[in-house]
Amino acid sequence: MNSARVVWLHGAADPQQVGVKSARLAELADEGIRVPEGFAVTAAAYQEFVREARLGPVIAQELRRYRAGRDLVVVAAAIRTAFREASWPAEVADEILKAYEELGGDGTEVAVRCSPLGPHNAEQGEVFLHLRSGAAVLAACRRCFASLFSAVAVGNRELNGPDHLAAVMPVAVQRIVRADVGGSGTARGESTFVRIRAAWGLGEPPAGDADQYSVHLGPRPLIVKHRGAKKTKTVYADPHGTRTLPTTPQERSGLVLTDDDIKELAQWSVTADRHFKRPMKLEWAKDGCSGDLYLVEVNRRVMPAVTIDAPAHPVPARRLG
Repeated sequence: MNSARVVWLHGAADPQQVGVKSARLAELADEGIRVPEGFAVTAAAYQEFVREARLGPVIAQELRRYRAGRDLVVVAAAIRTAFREASWPAEVADEILKAYEELGGDGTEVAVRCSPLGPHNAEQGEVFLHLRSGAAVLAACRRCFASLFSAVAVGNRELNGPDHLAAVMPVAVQRIVRADVGGSGTARGESTFVRIRAAWGLGEPPAGDADQYSVHLGPRPLIVKHRGAKKTKTVYADPHGTRTLPTTPQERSGLVLTDDDIKELAQWSVTADRHFKRPMKLEWAKDGCSGDLYLVEVNRRVMPAVTIDAPAHPVPARRLG
């Protein structure tokens, strides 16, 4: 059940409370696109944390020191330390832990990510992967809150606003997609076709190394496949983080996606463009355990389409369906 502090990522969601990234995923989940199950810790929860932990005076004091000449990096680090050492308000922590219990509780792997209000915030990059306990989720949420006071973010607000105490940081908590034993990539619509990029493992694949697919949808969809080199892949490290490994000969010689995968991603791209009424770039992941595809991020596509150079390993076009 949704509250002022926790909102599940399905259906209409206020981007001013859950952040742009989470709101877009929730909307497309309501359109029938598969999104990793999860919830957002809201802007209201962030504000309650700051208020109850009395972090406002700490922030104001450190900013006065910065304006008096103290190094920005030192000031920003002091504020982030205060966030990480602050105690959770009991009711906020309780709602987050209850939501995590609904996902499965301790032992259930989740990812915790910043979900800023704007699509291009300097503080948008914090991601904590394959966490397996309520305590770890709370710690990661607190670090996402603290990322609002990176040196870059503080410097930007000093120059351009908004006021530091008016800034907020929602957080997304979602089940892990095991793309480290599957694959990941992007999809985007371009006029009459959809272009998909795919590679083994985690993350957005580089253009020159990935499989590339061009899909023309219709009663008899047509797909053109180009096999990429796929020389390396990024996987989860133990206990946290990621590492890069060489791919196997079978992975290098094979294609990441099946025909059904390609058709499903192409339809997701069409649905997203129609829903948001503009071209969108989708980031997806394929769970290597279940074989299911998941939408993990949606961004507006503002750059013009780039023509892909002819790859080294073309695969003949074939009709689907």
